[in-house]
Amino acid sequence: MSKEMRDVCLCMGTIGMAYALLLMMFVLFTGAKIIKSVMIIAAFSTMLFSIGLSPVVRNRLKLRVQSVFNR
Repeated sequence: MSKEMRDVCLCMGTIGMAYALLLMMFVLFTGAKIIKSVMIIAAFSTMLFSIGLSPVVRNRLKLRVQSVFNR
């Protein structure tokens, strides 16, 4: 994948995660019933974010997470 496409995926994933966070705050303060929509947006944004990461960074994050859970 080209660097430009990775950058677009990272940007869209970050924007989507921020939007999902704002929607979660909206749900907490108003009691609106949009949890399913928030979860779909968060999952899609996380997928875009992980696609946008370079393989080196992805491996580094994976090792870091494994070290935290293997303690």
